[in-house]
Amino acid sequence: MKGKFKFQDDYIYKMPAHFGGSPFYPIRAVYGDMLGISVQYETDQDALLQYIPEDFELREPVVSVQYTNCRDVVWMSGGEYRLIQVSAPVKYLGNSDGLSGDYALVVWENKTCPIIGGREEDGVPKVFADIANERRVDNHWFTTASYESCTFLKIDFNQKDEVSSKDIEKLKANKHISLQVGTQVMHAEKNQENWLLDAIIGGSTDKIKLKIMSRQLTISEIARLLDITRPTVYSRLKSGNWKKLEVVELKPAAGLHKKV
Repeated sequence: MKGKFKFQDDYIYKMPAHFGGSPFYPIRAVYGDMLGISVQYETDQDALLQYIPEDFELREPVVSVQYTNCRDVVWMSGGEYRLIQVSAPVKYLGNSDGLSGDYALVVWENKTCPIIGGREEDGVPKVFADIANERRVDNHWFTTASYESCTFLKIDFNQKDEVSSKDIEKLKANKHISLQVGTQVMHAEKNQENWLLDAIIGGSTDKIKLKIMSRQLTISEIARLLDITRPTVYSRLKSGNWKKLEVVELKPAAGLHKKV
């Protein structure tokens, strides 16, 4: 008998694909705490060009090695993972846009989930490695990457200056970066929760979809805020019917819980 599984155009899949996929929604990844270390060095241009596809132009013969410790990751239920990315600055020549950015030569990560998601859904060249937590002794910082007890990469340097408030303001000026700390995060999350509850009570599924498409809200955030599963969120977004949900609205001032 002929098999029944077939791919759906508007779905994304991970292996094993025949277990089923899920609808595609752009997401806004929220990381509560991150630490990054970036090291750059000049290299031989001809040697580096051997690894750059012909649709890209190398902007300068520089290699960047970036270590990132990702903590309090929302889509990992508050979990954490570490990565080391090696990249080069390029310009895309495949269309008239002339997009410039960093071409990832390789990304090592120490957890299965971010490797699978980034590699199978986005095509990022991710592979596994044991990546040590960064260490600091006074101004001395260091970390390593290894596989089967064989260390193949080490980042080791002495810190000179702290990041200035001026540099932080420059980062905040980038619309793709949101720097929030401490109570700012708590207030932002509470505002998001209140907005979501109001939208559901008012039956505004389209408003929720619009926020997801504009990357202001994610499926994982909705599931966490409402204490429901991601498949339930997908189902409600598709049908527009939220009446079956038992949503708990928090009333901090009165200290009461009201079901709506």
